Amino acid sequence: MAVHGAPAAGDGAGDADVRRRYLIAGAGGMLGTALRRVLLERGDEPACPPESGFDITDKDAVTREVTRFAATLRSGERGVLVNAAAYTNVEGAEDDSARAYLVNEQGARILAEAATAAGLGFAHVSTDFVFDGSKDGPYLETDEPNPVSVYGASKLAGEIAVFDACPDALTVRTAWVFGAAGANFVTKVIEAARARGELQVVSDEVGSPTYTVDLATGILGLVDAEAAGLFHLAGSDPSGSGPGVSRYDFALEILSLARLGDVPVEPVAAGTFPVKAARPANSVLDCSKAAGLGVTMPPWPDALAGFMAEFMAG
Repeated sequence: MAVHGAPAAGDGAGDADVRRRYLIAGAGGMLGTALRRVLLERGDEPACPPESGFDITDKDAVTREVTRFAATLRSGERGVLVNAAAYTNVEGAEDDSARAYLVNEQGARILAEAATAAGLGFAHVSTDFVFDGSKDGPYLETDEPNPVSVYGASKLAGEIAVFDACPDALTVRTAWVFGAAGANFVTKVIEAARARGELQVVSDEVGSPTYTVDLATGILGLVDAEAAGLFHLAGSDPSGSGPGVSRYDFALEILSLARLGDVPVEPVAAGTFPVKAARPANSVLDCSKAAGLGVTMPPWPDALAGFMAEFMAG
């Protein structure tokens, strides 16, 4: 049973005759950019309003945009609102918790309520930061959340708000996201290596690196399967055993693909770097529930190689 009183997944059969059209909140961000890319490749033209007119914390603006989108749906079409917007500044959230909760909880609730009122499907994105990272092994959807940062707590509050407002919502937790159109661990490692010529990288945090294009594809796959409730989607482990990868080993692979393999990298403990917000030591997510509906994620090294090929060519 999914936590927070969320409904269980359907049988995954989907409805091949239904044409879905998408409205994306946060379309200019990393995930929003990837969603638009994947949808265009599928032959769909999503509605991607700019944040200036689709501020998820502004209930009137959200209502106007959702109502406008719903009015464009033709007979036989089903509208889906995807929330790819979030306050993701983990350190900043410690200093400005009000802003983190405004976006990650209240904004999510506003979108879910608007989607429900307009008869749209709703998909929401959450994070591994809802866990404290103390588990030995990958996290299941049924594991008890226990965030150790304001950011994680605000995202957990958002999950609860979404299911309160839209019981049939799809909520997807992911981890260690990288991709185009935004700063992330991959690009930061490359930039730091080029600037400094040597690096120190944390070796006692493990996770599931996730390429935004794969995440977007997985979210759409779950929507197509008419999934509801809570699901984990993150890059898979190439060994199949699911232990995840350390940030240190992830960085080594990044540098190798960036042709910076000669840059010295020192493995260090997380405590080496003073931070305001605690991070989960274990962010590995078990994605077998999604796999049960036929939605699987590529191994993270393959995903990273695909992203790096485009990044280096650009």
